[in-house]
Formats: sequence, C-alpha cells, structure tokens
Amino acid sequence: MIFVPFTGVDNHKQCVTFGAGLLFNETTESYKWLLESFLKAHKKQPKLVLTDQDPSMKAAISEVFTDSRHRLCMWHIMKKLPTKIAGDLLQNSELRALMHRLVNMGYKITTG
Repeated sequence: MIFVPFTGVDNHKQCVTFGAGLLFNETTESYKWLLESFLKAHKKQPKLVLTDQDPSMKAAISEVFTDSRHRLCMWHIMKKLPTKIAGDLLQNSELRALMHRLVNMGYKITTG
C-alpha cells in the first residue's frame, strides 16, 4: 500500500498533519481520487504542493489542484543526483547552488 500524508505548517510554524491516505496503486486515477477527497473535506486547495518526481501524482495534481503551486522535493532530487552526475562535479558549489535555484523556482499549475 502507498501512504500519502498531507502535512503543512500552522500559524506557529509547527508541522501539522491535515490528513493521510492509503492507496492500492500509484496511478493518476488513484491520486486524483485522493486529492479530490482531500479537497472535498477541506474545501480549499493548498497554496503549495511538494512531491517527489512521480509522473502520476504530477498529472493528478495538475487536474485537481489547479490553483496550487507544485514543487519538487529537494531532498529527493539531491538523493538521486549521485546516480546522474559523476564524481567531482557533485562537489561543485556552483552546480549545487544552480540546482537549488532551479528546484525552488517551482511552476504554476495550469490546465488546458
């Protein structure tokens, strides 16, 4: 089963769990159902959605949370980076700063 937590930050800068879901599979349809259920319960889209690089989740978010900003998790990206970039280049501080800027730019979800 796939565990999907919905967490955020409250007015006191404390982490809060708003909900969670268990999914049988990682399809776009499953994620859409979960996001629509979250939206039905909370009546408001989140301002920011932070995820790993799952293409099914990305597609579901763009369909359901049309007013949210979707960003990729820096931790996941940096964890995968050593498999994509070799040796000394990983230690390059300019490259790491560029990666942080690119990831933190995010993108606005648009439909159609």
